[in-house]
Amino acid sequence: MRQTFRIIAYPNNKNRMIVPTKAYHHIKHISMIQHGLQSISCDILSHHKNTDTIYLSSSIINQLHLKNHTPIILEIASHACHINYPFGVLIQRPPNQISYERLYQEMARVGATLGFETIFFCYQQVNPQTSSLTGSVWRNQQWQTIETDIPPVIYNRIPNRKIESHKKIQNMKQFLTTNSIIFNYDFFNKWQVYDEIMNHDRVSYLLPDTTFHPSIQTIQHKLSQHPVYLMPLKNDDTNHFYLEQVDDLIFVTYNDNKRAYYQNLEQFKQEFFPNGFQQYVLQDAVDLLKHRGDPFYLRVHTNKSKHWHVSFLYAKKDIGNEKFNRDGIFEWNEKRNIIKKVENVALTLSNVLENNQLGTIGEAGFDIGIDQEQRLWLLAVHAKPSWQVFQHPSFAAKTQDYFTSLFEFSLASVIHSE
Repeated sequence: MRQTFRIIAYPNNKNRMIVPTKAYHHIKHISMIQHGLQSISCDILSHHKNTDTIYLSSSIINQLHLKNHTPIILEIASHACHINYPFGVLIQRPPNQISYERLYQEMARVGATLGFETIFFCYQQVNPQTSSLTGSVWRNQQWQTIETDIPPVIYNRIPNRKIESHKKIQNMKQFLTTNSIIFNYDFFNKWQVYDEIMNHDRVSYLLPDTTFHPSIQTIQHKLSQHPVYLMPLKNDDTNHFYLEQVDDLIFVTYNDNKRAYYQNLEQFKQEFFPNGFQQYVLQDAVDLLKHRGDPFYLRVHTNKSKHWHVSFLYAKKDIGNEKFNRDGIFEWNEKRNIIKKVENVALTLSNVLENNQLGTIGEAGFDIGIDQEQRLWLLAVHAKPSWQVFQHPSFAAKTQDYFTSLFEFSLASVIHSE
């Protein structure tokens, strides 16, 4: 099993690594140590103190730019010893069985250049009795299985609410928090987030008018003025309704592509809401700007290393799930001003979420719409924004910087927890 050690620096201008006696017998033949893309020659010595501590001379710490007191794991290859920060990624099944496999390979490659061992694992692979897990690492262009201590930082990439709500996964995540930092622990509760934003002066203006548990009279009043949405309070409910009154008829679009019309609101209520609208939320529909005839919004990804920053931004249509570059949508001066406003709003929202949500957040996604008067509207917030965009040719080049931010955040989280 791959043991996790903690490094402690000591003042010495020679390249020396002092390891516990038990580990010394496995690496005493080593003449080089490597971290990320950097390698140096090194003398290996042994000590009889703590079995989980490796002492590194200040010369090594400075040359390899290692962080003192951080956890590491060692990988022995020929006459070199790789010093890596362990980074766990919780997924729903082995990486070679999911559509994001190529992205996970790229993530592991980026991590290796930065000095991280990226360990992908499922909840079934965790052994609580030994505080260890069996996971997959991408090495030499293939997936290899390793057994290791549970990493101190774990990135949660369970893909949807249904899987994440499974009791066994919830219990395992709770266990993992006893010794590890899990960032992006859960999907956001949309309406809890809205409630927090409503009460925050700096961003409350971004929300469309929202009514919880609306009456049929309220819906009728709103509908007589403009189209509206009816959305479920429960995040796992798929029924979302778009209502628009045209002359004497009410046109309804639901489940994204089904359409129907009704003579009046009562007729609609009897078919879908015989017990009323208590479990739903009424929200004004925003008249979004259009691109080639279809409304679009901007999806903004933010990441945190030392501070929140915008990772990338692109335009998106719900119709056909089309994604496209924001270039060409606006005139140059207009684009520069709007994009800057959207990015500033996303950074403010990221800080608001971080200060109000439970747990640790290292990334977020925001759907921000622009109406005909160029006013910004917050349409959705994502705790684990989709990676599908990375598979688009226009955005594939963004992956390296994006993954780099995740690794930087994990290292900052470990240092901060010390």
